[in-house]
Order: sequence, then C-alpha cells, then structure tokens
Amino acid sequence: MGPIGSPRRALVLSRKLRWQQRGSLGAGVVSLIAVALILAGFLVAYQFVDPAPPDRIVLATGPDSGAYQRYGEKFAAYLAREGIEVTLRETAGSVENLESLSADSGVDIAFVQGGLAGRADPETVMAVGSLYLEPLWLFVRSDFEFRGMRDLAGARVSIGVEGSGTRIVANTLLAAHGVADDAADFTAVEPEELAQAFVGDELDAAFVIADPGADIIVELLRTSAVDLHSLERADAYVRRYSYLTSISLPEGVLDLRANLPGKDVETVALTAMLVARQDFHPALVNLLLLAATDIHGGHSILADSEKFPTGQYVDLPLSEDAERYFKNGPPFLMRYLPFWAATLVDRMWIMLFPIIGLAIPLIKLVPPVFQWRIRRKILRVYAELGQLDPRGRAVVSDVDRARRIAALGDLDNQSVTISVPHSYKDDLYKLRRDIDLVRRQLLDVGPEEADSA
Repeated sequence: MGPIGSPRRALVLSRKLRWQQRGSLGAGVVSLIAVALILAGFLVAYQFVDPAPPDRIVLATGPDSGAYQRYGEKFAAYLAREGIEVTLRETAGSVENLESLSADSGVDIAFVQGGLAGRADPETVMAVGSLYLEPLWLFVRSDFEFRGMRDLAGARVSIGVEGSGTRIVANTLLAAHGVADDAADFTAVEPEELAQAFVGDELDAAFVIADPGADIIVELLRTSAVDLHSLERADAYVRRYSYLTSISLPEGVLDLRANLPGKDVETVALTAMLVARQDFHPALVNLLLLAATDIHGGHSILADSEKFPTGQYVDLPLSEDAERYFKNGPPFLMRYLPFWAATLVDRMWIMLFPIIGLAIPLIKLVPPVFQWRIRRKILRVYAELGQLDPRGRAVVSDVDRARRIAALGDLDNQSVTISVPHSYKDDLYKLRRDIDLVRRQLLDVGPEEADSA
C-alpha cells in the first residue's frame, strides 16, 4: 500500500471502513441467530428433561405399634436429610397398603409383606426391593395338646386382623392342612392384646408375622402360659410357596440370659418388601434403596450384613431402576453428590447438546468479530484522515488548511482516547504517526503546490 497521503490509500481505507461496518452488522446478525439457535435448542431439549422428583411423599406403614411404623420413621428421618418430606400413614397392614397403592388414595410407597402378589395389580404397583425377613411365629397355649397343624381344627386361633398379611398366610397354610374357615374358631386379636388373651384363656393358638425384635414377640416369649412351636413341615412349605424361606432360630438366640427361645425352632419367613406405584419417580427409587441399605444393610439375627436390601424374594414385578441398582450399585452421581444436586445434573445433562452443538461454530466466530470491533475504531479515524489528506483532496486556501489542521487536532485527541487491547497498540501508534504525517504535509504544501500535486 502506498504512503498515507495517496488518494488510492485513502480510498482503500474508506472502503475498508464500509466493509467493516457491513461486517459488524453481519456479526450482530450472526450473534442474534446464534442466540436464537441456542434458545431454540434449549426449548427442544427441555421437552426431554424428566420432571423433578417430588419433595413430599406418603408412606403407608401398618399398625402404630408395629415394625412397619418403626421402620417408616427411620425412612422418614433419612429422606428428611435429603430434603424429602415423608408423611407416614397408619394402616391395618399389608393388604390395606396394597389397596391404597392401587387406588387413588395419595399413597406413593408402602411396606408390604411377601405372598400377596395375587392381590396386586402389576400394572399399578411394583416392588422396590426386599428389606428384611419376617418369621412366621406360631404360639400355642401351654396346656393345649399340639402335635401339628391339624390339631388346630376346632381351636380358637388368632390369624391376624383384617387387612394384614398374616391373615392371608395363616389361612393359606391352614387350608393346605384341611383346616378351613368352618373347621376352627378364627379370631382377630390385636397384636398388643395377644398375651393377655392367652393368659385369660381366650385363645388356643396365634399366628404372628413380625421381626424378632418386635415387642409382641418378646412379650409372648416371656409369657409362661404360651409356648413357641416349630413348623414341622417348614421345608415343604418353602417348596410349595416361593415367597417363603425356611429359617432356624437356635436356642437362646433372642436373649441368651433369659434363654429365649427355650429350644431350637424351625419355621418359615417372608420378606418385608418396599412397594411403590408404577409412576413413582425413578430418582426416589434410588434414594429409597440408599436409605434401605443404611437401615437394613447391617448384620441381624436372620441375615448376614449386605444381604438386604435385595431384588430377591419379591413376588411383585421389580422396578427397572431397582434392578439396575442391585446390579450396578447406586448411580454414579448419587455416590458423590447430595441428592438434589445429583438429580439436577442427571435431569439437565441433555441440555448440554445444544450447547455442545453450537459452541464450536460460536468459538470460531467470536475471535474475528472481536478483532473487527477493535479495528473498526481505528479505521473510522482513518476514513476521516483520508478526507483531510492534501494528496487526496487539494488544499484550496489558507482557511481550508487551517480548518484541516484543526480537524487533525480532533482526530489526534480521538486517537488518544481510543481504548484497545495491548496486542493492537501497534495499530494505534501507527494511526498517530499517520495523523502527524498529514499535519506536516498540510504545513509544507501551499495552495498552489497542492493544485499542481
């Protein structure tokens, strides 16, 4: 390019400024399009984002004094630490809990005893997992002659209250031995009243399903009028009913000092399951299993550590999320982040697609747009400088020269106030040298010389 005073250079600089103005306008349009594309991408991606998990759920437990209520309080305390409020709903037991889940009752999850799959709608409910073993205890009055199940024909037998899982299992086993509803005097005594009923000679036998630490079990074992009996065909029951597991209770295992039970006992056990509605939020399934591991994962009288929770022993369809949990462990994010943060990241990762898809072209666009925005400030001054150059437009009079010199002073002041990054300082210093060069040319060239130039 020629010297700063040449008409050709002034024309080139003027064209550059016009091109830069168009480029700046184009960059603005590109930026608007990019922003619009990002917003559109977010809107499309948001349609595939799962809803946030609810911060309130309802858990159906069981009778107020039962194990389900006690464990429900532990689950509620665990979930409260993760920001989930759990409302415990007292019920008669497993049957009522299943009915509450199937109906539009507001119940989200419930404790349910195994063996009740026939009463559940698989399209409505699903198993989250088995939590622990619940033995079937058979207590018989001490002076009652008992050798086997058939001896209960005609006896006064408590088989659990209406709505409880105990009633279903007891009826099933008794019916298998030919002791049907019309062959015995079946009653429904509340668990906390069983010991007094035996002492008052109101009962001959009672079936109870409860964990070994339940108050009712300890109380009955300590009642002298009652004996705990083995189920002599426990192994046969397990073969016939898949939801049953045979267990052995060695003498003294519940209380060594009091020697409870007073003899080895063979019986069967069911699993207490955590059951949820089919539409229960997947993230909460994982959180419940983390809670279950904390509450039920340790060693107990009936199970080794880490045996529970498990996907085994369930007789309802197992949740797909629970199945993944038992196969792979907790989700990666939930191992290291609080529940709210893990679920947020898990829900929003799909939003990264529009960002990643547009980041590359935007990264390529930003540097040239930034460069032209900086150079535009300098080129604008060069365009004005070209109008003052005597080699581009001749000086016609001393007044014209004075006007141009004054205008150069303004340009000089503008060049001082232009703010550019350090990497563009050379362009700014060159601009100031060219302004000074034009000023010297104006001072050296008179009107006649300018005409002849």
